[in-house]
Amino acid sequence: MKKHYFLPALIMALFSGSLMAETLLTVNGNKIDSGEIDRQIKLIRQDNPQIPDSPELRNQLLSNTVTRMLVNQEARRLKLEQGQEFKTASENARKSAKEQGADKHADFKQQWDDYQAALLIQAFVSHIIKTNPISDQEIRRAYDESRKYYQGSSEVQLGEILTPNKADAEQAIKDLKAKKPFTDTARKYSADPAVKQTGGINPEFDALKDLEQSVPPIYAAVKDLKKGQFTSTPVVGNGVFGIFYIHDKRPLQLPPFEQVQNNIRRSLQQQKISRAVDALYQKATITPANK
Repeated sequence: MKKHYFLPALIMALFSGSLMAETLLTVNGNKIDSGEIDRQIKLIRQDNPQIPDSPELRNQLLSNTVTRMLVNQEARRLKLEQGQEFKTASENARKSAKEQGADKHADFKQQWDDYQAALLIQAFVSHIIKTNPISDQEIRRAYDESRKYYQGSSEVQLGEILTPNKADAEQAIKDLKAKKPFTDTARKYSADPAVKQTGGINPEFDALKDLEQSVPPIYAAVKDLKKGQFTSTPVVGNGVFGIFYIHDKRPLQLPPFEQVQNNIRRSLQQQKISRAVDALYQKATITPANK
């Protein structure tokens, strides 16, 4: 979801300095404390100890917390917690917790608060979908626009070798030029453990136009390659060296309208939800604690 334009810079400034202050941000007058971010870090690392506690992770968690707070505030302003679906879900969850004895646990209050916050987000999403219905005409128009956009374009099934080691990337290219199979080469040099099973070949096709929009460096490297060809120099980004191989290439054919109309509806709904959240950011007052 789109964020208010100053938020990432503001968060980075907070985490680049001292974390002694307990309050990090206020969102429309409500505080977000460093203890809340610490709690989320602890929960993440309990299940995934390999994930490091980093400024980048804290930035993302704080950003997510701001979004959750804004949505919860708006849901309560709209009195969505008074809706029957919300009440029924809360009652059923409370009953289940009591039957299982979960309500006796020391951390139940925090778990319940988290559950209520998530339930309010669901209520907000349902509210946006119900009050902004997607018409059949919108779905057809989106499909026709996609058909026009992709007309005459191709899609590719890529093989990938990704490694943080430049020497390994260069040696992989030498092996490929020596006619060694791509899958064997990928298993030998790729840093991705999953490649041991897949041989580095993605199961899905990627539209070249989608690559052009999402990852321009990869698009530029593969757009003119034919089936069986590979990038002759590594594509470098974020400290990773990538070699990309065209396992297959074919003209892009959009599925029939009837086959994808429900997916288009969900995509259009998500766009409206994103715009609604963005509107909350635009009118929000978000300030660091020292202001």
